[in-house]
Amino acid sequence: MKKKYHKFSCLLIGIFVINCVFSSVYAFNSKFQKNNYISSMGGYSIEKVNDYPKLAQISGNFLSYNLSVILDEVSSSVEGNLTVNFYNNDIVNLTQIPFHIYLSGMECDIRPGLIEIVNVTDLYNPNLAIPFEVYSNQQIMWVNLTANLEPQKRAEFLINFNAIIPDGGVDRSNSHGSNATQSRIFKFASFYPIPCVYDNKDGWNIDPYLTTGDPFYFDMAYYNFFVEAPNGMKIAATGNLEEKLENSVSTWYHFNPIYPVREVTFSASRYFQVQSKISNGVNISTYFLPKDGYLWSNYALNHAENAPILFNNTFGTYPYPTLNVVEEYTDYGGMEYPLQVYISEAIDSWGYPLIVDIMLLEKLIVHEVCHQWWYNLVGNDEVDLGFLDEGLTCWSTDYYGEYYYGDWEYFQTTRYIDRVRTYYAETGLGSKINQSAYEYTSTGTDWIYVCYYKTPLILEKLRRTIGHENFINGLKLYHEQYKFDHAILSDLQNSFESIIGESLDWFFLPWFDNPYLPKYAFDSHSFNPDTLEFQLSISDINVHMHNGQPPLNQYSYSQEVRLLIYGTNNNQIIWDQTLTLKAGNAYSMVLSETPYRVELLYNDYVLVQLDDPLDSTLVLLMNTLPFIPGYDLGPFLLFTVLTIGIIIFLVKKKELY
Repeated sequence: MKKKYHKFSCLLIGIFVINCVFSSVYAFNSKFQKNNYISSMGGYSIEKVNDYPKLAQISGNFLSYNLSVILDEVSSSVEGNLTVNFYNNDIVNLTQIPFHIYLSGMECDIRPGLIEIVNVTDLYNPNLAIPFEVYSNQQIMWVNLTANLEPQKRAEFLINFNAIIPDGGVDRSNSHGSNATQSRIFKFASFYPIPCVYDNKDGWNIDPYLTTGDPFYFDMAYYNFFVEAPNGMKIAATGNLEEKLENSVSTWYHFNPIYPVREVTFSASRYFQVQSKISNGVNISTYFLPKDGYLWSNYALNHAENAPILFNNTFGTYPYPTLNVVEEYTDYGGMEYPLQVYISEAIDSWGYPLIVDIMLLEKLIVHEVCHQWWYNLVGNDEVDLGFLDEGLTCWSTDYYGEYYYGDWEYFQTTRYIDRVRTYYAETGLGSKINQSAYEYTSTGTDWIYVCYYKTPLILEKLRRTIGHENFINGLKLYHEQYKFDHAILSDLQNSFESIIGESLDWFFLPWFDNPYLPKYAFDSHSFNPDTLEFQLSISDINVHMHNGQPPLNQYSYSQEVRLLIYGTNNNQIIWDQTLTLKAGNAYSMVLSETPYRVELLYNDYVLVQLDDPLDSTLVLLMNTLPFIPGYDLGPFLLFTVLTIGIIIFLVKKKELY
């Protein structure tokens, strides 16, 4: 808070304000009090900045960064530096630290993206260069430390860089649009060197920018984020706006997320229209272009508020002071970043009626906002486990539809279950969920289908299996245990098991690790007319060997399926029970009469491999004499014999004449 001293001259007031600004900006971490920012500011004045609720920072050993950039709108570039305070939270000594420099891997129209590393220097002695190596094809740079970094120790250095974002409204980072049509947007995402993650499974995760899925895997870190932009630009960025300084040419912004985040982003445009409101202590804002003003101004902010209300109450509290929803140019629907999500401007150009555009805007906003829980707060390796955060987010988006509109499939044009049941018949491909982005590519598996359709359906099946309350409590526990950390699939399973008190291997192994759904067949059956005992065996074709080949699926499925048995007398149901169906199991039951027809009814969320979504019943006709509904077998036979006798008599009588 700034104190005003009315007894001093204007010059002394200016000097005091300058000192307060710089001390507040760099007091975030005592080790960052050295002025390692870049700025062309001079003769600036201070504008009033909205006071947002301050949240206490959590404890823990996290990485810390000061990221400072200057935007050049002519070249769509930034000049920047990154002050790194790297904490070794692993049990090995580190001699190098790799950083992702993703921009050159992104798609463009003409101008490719690029992160150029100018130099790496010691934090306290800028004349002391630290060696580094850049591998452009892998979008990786390695910083070679001057000494071993032991566990629970920190390394500090400064990276100076320049970044140019791609042109064209294609990828996650770009500049597109024109000033003539008031539509130009600069979107900076993955635009600075981001440290790779070291884990016990892979060591350093140095995956390049991939076209399959979201290729991101970052540790949590505290950020001070500084952006300098030409006057007239509206800036949407990760974090609370702490300070805003302006001179005759440019404006300087200081953003602070308060809590650790996985990365930061910003978007700039001279033409953004902005709407904001405070909801539950969070400043929620939407940024959009004039051309889309009707759709966004009437609907976007409400959707951006409704989603956190539900997810706060369902999963856990959103801890940050701000949340931005920003219009973007892209080939996809939207993209999530901490505290800031992007939504495609193309919604109203897809040719749908207005009511569909409104629904699409809501679905995209809810989906990307939900990633604040499943990606940012609870992180995971999106290269190896991209289905985890994406599947949870898709399920949660549909839960929003259920909560506000009464239907879990409210946002779906084709029911999940119809799409999933016929996937193999339509593509001839397997669809194993638990595999990496590289495996999806090598096996030809559709990543979009698996993450956006199959995984949320499996999660919904789990909810219907263990019960709604247990499922929601499992998600709450998962969020509580792994927020600000990384999780894997077994962590999610363990959370549910802790709630219900029993193993869920029988569910997770087949549904997440088998490439194919079950395909049931009636294997054998028998009926004893004396005791009326009926025995039935049901097999799963996809877990049996075929012509000496190994089975298509490794694990047997177990799910509840309704079994109906019809009798020969008037074709009425004589048995109607739900079985816990596991392939190879034999079932025995005593009936009231001779069975004629047996059906496995694939209703509700029974998942099976089908050729036709309408073919939702597996039928077995027993080897019995035919019958006509409504007639007993005796009268039917008597009628048949009499009819044949009459016909023979008439034919012979005609032959006599």
